[in-house]
Amino acid sequence: MAAVCDRSGPPVAGLRAAVDKMAEWIQSADGEALGEGLIQIREAGVDPLEAVFATGVRRFDKSGEYKADGALSVTAWLRWKCKLSGGAAMERVEIARQLEKLPQTEAAFASGEVGYQHVAVLARAAEHVGAAAVRKEEGKLLQSAQTMDPGQFTTVAKNFEHRVDAAGALAEANHAYQRRYFHIGEPVDGLVRVDGLLDAEGGATLRTALQPFMKPIPNDERSYGQRSV
Repeated sequence: MAAVCDRSGPPVAGLRAAVDKMAEWIQSADGEALGEGLIQIREAGVDPLEAVFATGVRRFDKSGEYKADGALSVTAWLRWKCKLSGGAAMERVEIARQLEKLPQTEAAFASGEVGYQHVAVLARAAEHVGAAAVRKEEGKLLQSAQTMDPGQFTTVAKNFEHRVDAAGALAEANHAYQRRYFHIGEPVDGLVRVDGLLDAEGGATLRTALQPFMKPIPNDERSYGQRSV
């Protein structure tokens, strides 16, 4: 069976031991310490591991070894063997292929300075306008990524794409605009289903409008999604 590693296999024993220790700590931590711990898990664990995974995917993609398992593409292999959705698999392949051309982004990802979703935005921009164009402003884009959430950074990246390739950005924006929809269903069992697809600008507007009502208050046991309504 094909694999993304050498014959000796990845050194997962230490990784699993670290995960077990972190799980124990999470169960005992609370308050400010727990919040800080969650940040460190992302910056020192989850995102750097995603960076390592991206390197592995890139090497595996180039090797063509996924064909040994009968997969037609590395994306199909990731869906099958790594239990990813089609969208998640495609995104990771895109990141893997673009990171090699974006050294500053690759280093920031590996060190946990930027998160997975920020890197996905940059990889998408490189796919749209070319990695060479992104490299020219890579430092500035990374500075923005470090101070913004992925939604805000997406707006910055789209503005960058528009400056570099106005025609391409306009075509993409028009396509997104045409795909928009919003539907409010009829009441069923006392509930109304709301469903929609917004372009980036519309989504940002809606998020801004809802943000003041989504912050938790003392003794508020509602989930993030419940606070949104």
